[in-house]
Formats: sequence, structure tokens, C-alpha cells
Amino acid sequence: MSGPARLERRKVLIAGEDASLALRLRAVLGRAGAVVKVHTLSEATVHGGRPTAEGGAATPEEALAELGGIDVLINTGPADLPRGVSPSAPQDVERALAESMSLLVTSTEAALPAMGPGASIINTVLYSSPSRGTESALEALAGAVLDTTQGWAEVLARRGIRVNAVAAAPTRNSTATSQAGPYLLGAPVDDDEELDVFVYLASQESCRVTGSILGVSRDLQDARLAQVR
Repeated sequence: MSGPARLERRKVLIAGEDASLALRLRAVLGRAGAVVKVHTLSEATVHGGRPTAEGGAATPEEALAELGGIDVLINTGPADLPRGVSPSAPQDVERALAESMSLLVTSTEAALPAMGPGASIINTVLYSSPSRGTESALEALAGAVLDTTQGWAEVLARRGIRVNAVAAAPTRNSTATSQAGPYLLGAPVDDDEELDVFVYLASQESCRVTGSILGVSRDLQDARLAQVR
């Protein structure tokens, strides 16, 4: 569970597409002592629509002005591929992958000037995906996030900045099966317990952890989403 002082005065910016996860994280990280700003965008924004940032959101520049710096950046996305991607049209999948990764990259580039040694970047891998895309396309998207995470970890370690990712792992749903059989991972948990991995990666408890992909048990109906590699 997230203790009240684990993130004392840590300045956190939550960006990306997954507004639901961002709101849950804001509550959990706030209870752990962090100062949190949120900037999430709808799918329509990411894929060419009109900007629809969540109420009370802040851009990286606004967060820097208000907070005086950013200790932790959490990228809550890409959450999924856009609707209507056809598996029979490779060019559409390729374009969708590029668009889906663009927000992660631009949010990070905007935040980096405000981050110094000891800072932490946390990416998410299809954490709340409704699984609209094809399995191969989703695996490609997850692979892109993982490769980006590990590439950034190597480069940003020279600046003392850690980069890790959180992925949806096999579920606690006893009816969900795969080639390995059913997953039995215990009783339902509350937000603090499920999202504690984000508190851990945002805190100095993980000061030696970088380039890692941590899986979290979630109540997903399709455990295949966890098998991104």
C-alpha cells in the first residue's frame, strides 16, 4: 500500500490518452504525498481531432511554471489503436502506430527540460486497452512502447533520469486462460494496491531501477493483452 510520505513533495505530471487511469493515479499519488498535475487528451485529439484536454489539466510548460520542475512524468498511453484500423491494410496500421506513439514522444520531449537527476519517467503498455485493434497490431504497439522505454533508459541514465514501464499482466480472473492455463492471482484489490507499482517507480525506493517492464495483475477479460512479447 502507498504510505503517506513515500512521494512527499514529489512533483508529478500525468500525460497521455488514458484519462480514467490518470484520475485514479492522481488520487493514489496524492495520498502518497505527491503534488500532481494532469494533462490527458482524448483519442480524437491524438488522431487529428479538436483538442479536448481534461478539465483542470496542465501542459508540461504550465506544470513547470506552477511546480517549479517535474520529478515524475507518467505517460498514460498510447492506450490503444484508433477505431477502424484494418488488419488487411498495413499502411493504415503503420500510420496508426506512428500517431499513437506521437503523444508519448512529444509529452516526454516537452517535460525533459524540467527534469533533473533523480527524476523518473513511467510509460504504460496498453494498461487500460479496450482491445479494439488486431492482436498483431496491438503487439506491435506494445513492442514500440517497450523498445522506446528501454532506449530512453539507456540514453537518459547519463542525466540521472530513470525510465520504466508498467504493463497489464495476467489477470486474477480464474476463467481467463492461455496456453499456460488459468491465472489465479487472488481476490480483487483497491486502487492503492493495484497502482502501487506507480508509487514505487515514482519514489526513491526504485532509485536503481531503470529500463524495466513491471507487470500488474488486472481484471481484464482477455489475458492475451498481457502477452506483448
